[in-house]
Amino acid sequence: MQPQVRRFNEHAPLGVRHLVECAEILQVSESDVFKLAYRHWYERELDDALLDELFGGYFTRQELPGWVRSFCTRVLNFADVGQLDPRDFGVDRPRMVRIADQTVASLLTFGGFVTYWLFLA
Repeated sequence: MQPQVRRFNEHAPLGVRHLVECAEILQVSESDVFKLAYRHWYERELDDALLDELFGGYFTRQELPGWVRSFCTRVLNFADVGQLDPRDFGVDRPRMVRIADQTVASLLTFGGFVTYWLFLA
């Protein structure tokens, strides 16, 4: 009997699933969703140091700030009723990201965090 492989969405927390789905719908990266959500919530740009801290918490502990969860819920609600215009959420021109590129980027990011935690933390 072969082991069954569960999809990521089946065991990830709801907020993480919403973030991944939101990024796919807007055709941006997950870190871009953080930036868009911050701009939407606070009406200013997210600086790189804070992005690294927040995205690191998401990546290592699957923690999402409330404003990211709220942003994703709003995007998904508009998409569900067919009224989503990415420009309303700060996406001028969706970037087409191939699945292979996302996988490589995710693995490299994960490798960077592991390296950081093992050798620098």
